[in-house]
Amino acid sequence: METKPEFLLEATDIRKTFGKGDRAVKAVDGISVKIKKGKTLGVLGESGSGKSTFGRCILRLIEPDAGKIMFDGKDISALSQSEFRPNRRNLQMIFQNPFSSLNPKMSVGEAVEDPMRIWGIGDKAVRKKRVSELLDMVGINPRRAAAYPYEFSGGQQQRINIARALSLDPKFIVCDEAVSALDVSIQAQIVNLLMDLQKQLGLTYLFISHNLGVVEYLADDVLIMQHGKPVEYAPTEEIFKNPRSEYTRNLIASVPAMPTVAQLDEKSAKAAEKLARGKGGSLTGAAAR
Repeated sequence: METKPEFLLEATDIRKTFGKGDRAVKAVDGISVKIKKGKTLGVLGESGSGKSTFGRCILRLIEPDAGKIMFDGKDISALSQSEFRPNRRNLQMIFQNPFSSLNPKMSVGEAVEDPMRIWGIGDKAVRKKRVSELLDMVGINPRRAAAYPYEFSGGQQQRINIARALSLDPKFIVCDEAVSALDVSIQAQIVNLLMDLQKQLGLTYLFISHNLGVVEYLADDVLIMQHGKPVEYAPTEEIFKNPRSEYTRNLIASVPAMPTVAQLDEKSAKAAEKLARGKGGSLTGAAAR
């Protein structure tokens, strides 16, 4: 009886250098991670730390210079591009900019259908039905399938991108700053949608972000990167409660602490009291004159 691998994805000693000689930049320098099926690995770091390059190396959108990538028990790093192509259905990506990720000349229905058409999945009627199901799944009215990207808000556009990523029934999705271009309230909606879809479909995520709050909320494990190198790699709670490195401590400390509900209530009460005192003083002064 064939045993299933413990981890859906295992990346070992991934390396990628751009340029040569004195101009060489080690964008990814010895990163190793393991992600179980249905779990989320958050990747944190400052801009230029190599997060996005690492995500693209995992999907082989950028070919790593060295390292091994095991996906669902199979070494996909050793495959030629033609051999690797059948695996692309299971490895999808959601990009940072919702609008530029969509073809402005295609309706949203066509955009979601396009991957299925390319892969020869079903006939037109089957694909149309699936498009409706996917749009509904991500909170877009299927009746708007004939509309174009510019007719939707940024949050809605990202929902459409998520529907497109799901159209091939992937097992693994790289979310590359997938909420950073959205308003804070919309970010929360998209993050909750991603979590709901993960539970519903058993998805596995590599979630790249510079937003510590989002990663703390969403991820099971966290990788901290700096200048292409791994700084810390541990369960999320451990990273945020007991960071080992000074870089991680500084990263966490740089995020303004959100006030609690009690603190907001206290601040509101003090403001009201101050306002009342001010009005009282003004009235007293007027009466004296």
